[in-house]
Amino acid sequence: MRMHMGHVALGVTDPDAFSTHLQEGLGLRRTLAEPDTVFLSSNEKHHEVQVVAADVGALDHVGLEVEDEQDLERLRDALIAVGAEILSERPEEPGLDKALRARGPEELVVEIYTAMEREPLSVEHYMPPLARRFGHVTLTVQDLEEMEGFLTRTLGFRVTDEMGGRVSWLRCDTEHHGIALVRTGASTLHHYAFQFENWSALERYADHLALLGRRLVWGIGRHGPGRNLYAYTPDLENIIVEAYADLLHVENEATYEPIDWSYLGDQALNLWGPPPPPNWRDFGVPLARPAG
Repeated sequence: MRMHMGHVALGVTDPDAFSTHLQEGLGLRRTLAEPDTVFLSSNEKHHEVQVVAADVGALDHVGLEVEDEQDLERLRDALIAVGAEILSERPEEPGLDKALRARGPEELVVEIYTAMEREPLSVEHYMPPLARRFGHVTLTVQDLEEMEGFLTRTLGFRVTDEMGGRVSWLRCDTEHHGIALVRTGASTLHHYAFQFENWSALERYADHLALLGRRLVWGIGRHGPGRNLYAYTPDLENIIVEAYADLLHVENEATYEPIDWSYLGDQALNLWGPPPPPNWRDFGVPLARPAG
């Protein structure tokens, strides 16, 4: 099965202001604006961020794109087999061909779909000056084993690295991780991430934020797991936005062995310098929007 991270959908209190904030910071463009919903992308895809009006900030869903309609059907059967609630079996947003939504552990909603609309490739899509594409999300979860099992045994993710039962990094394609899980006492979307071209692009991004009057809350640094460069700053809902470059790709599934980075302690999270700031766990929004 070939699956890729597709998009992240966020419930926010002011969709227009929130979307403008991401456009100004990351260089995203609005591909479609509907009443109470805005769609954003950094490349040829119809959307990589869906911004939905909500009473409080929350994760609406995580989008996963599969290349084969048969894979969509197989995943539907796998979700039903483990007792996941199927919320919809048709596209609930523009730009998708076939789609389904299901609710997993800790109220996490995943949307699995085929054939998102794309614009014809052009120079502007190949060489965006800031963000190049949506890459991954990091979730804090109360039961890491249950969520990891749901992602691996049901959806086909693989564990790339771990950190002593505290953190797991999981991939659905060759990128080191599409979803990272951190064991805490809460279920939240802590951060979502966009790929940048290289070190120089992150330097330009940091300068760009400075000109906007914004500041990084951690980084620029280098993670051990994934070995990527990173820079973190909050959005208007206090969710962390990560800009990253130089992320490890797992090109050979047969020979790759996961690494347990706990031998380095917190130094594994930043090989160059200080660990996350003391208020790191204060960022993020709930994994589920309140009922009603």
